Amino acid sequence: MVTNDSRLVFLDIDGTLADENHVVPESARLACSEAQANGHKLFICTGRSMPKIERSILALGFDGVVSVAGAQANVGDEVLFRHLVPPEAVDAADEYFRAHGIEAYQWQGADGMYISEGYRRYLESKGKAFDRGEFARFWHLIDEVEVPEGFTLGQVIHVSKGSYFTGPDPDVTFEQTRHDLSAWFETVHGSYDAISPNNGELLINGVDKGTAVRDVAARLGYRIEDTVAVGDSDNDTAMLKAAGMSVAMGNAVHGIERFCDLVTTDIHDDGIANAFRTLGLI
Repeated sequence: MVTNDSRLVFLDIDGTLADENHVVPESARLACSEAQANGHKLFICTGRSMPKIERSILALGFDGVVSVAGAQANVGDEVLFRHLVPPEAVDAADEYFRAHGIEAYQWQGADGMYISEGYRRYLESKGKAFDRGEFARFWHLIDEVEVPEGFTLGQVIHVSKGSYFTGPDPDVTFEQTRHDLSAWFETVHGSYDAISPNNGELLINGVDKGTAVRDVAARLGYRIEDTVAVGDSDNDTAMLKAAGMSVAMGNAVHGIERFCDLVTTDIHDDGIANAFRTLGLI
């Protein structure tokens, strides 16, 4: 058990560590570096899969990464744990999306991102062609995945999380989708609010950022009381509720600030740096 004053800190990426342009503010970068110099351990804790995290963010030198919404944790090249969506769950969700005209969805895992044709169109509409840039080799079109006779998509791809967003007039609400897929997934609001009010992340039942906080802390010898979580949206809820100290960004959404121990300033107003100062990490 870690017995000194070291804290184990978990940071969400989108809206917390990095802004809407995927830029980490200089104040956050310096605060993270100083906190580590003071003996604290810092983990990214994101809904993204490892292949979807910019190398520039990983290059900041975090002590570890929790990815795909808590389903995987890495310390360097060592995989502490990895959970996979059962094949039948992938197939059930894929059938559900197609039946309800939900055209934009993706699956993420250690091997990359598997996207629908609708998600590809969305990327290209934003000038984010999936076949160019640092992530190009990790993107796969679902319709182009080779599924041998007698197999299903879920048996071929190995993923740890799904996500989706609908068009402006869907035939099912977020609440209906969460209910309909509850046998296979815990569905939480995703990071697509600016794109569609009806969006979600499909998490493996019983596996989330909160279980990851507890499992990583146990593996590294930290008491849960010595953990800190910083986030900005509903998909951080489990992490924030599991940690010994929870921090909501000033730009937080979905009302998460109501149950957090501390509300810091906006990401563009030195949010992480101010939180770290308040907590005595720097």
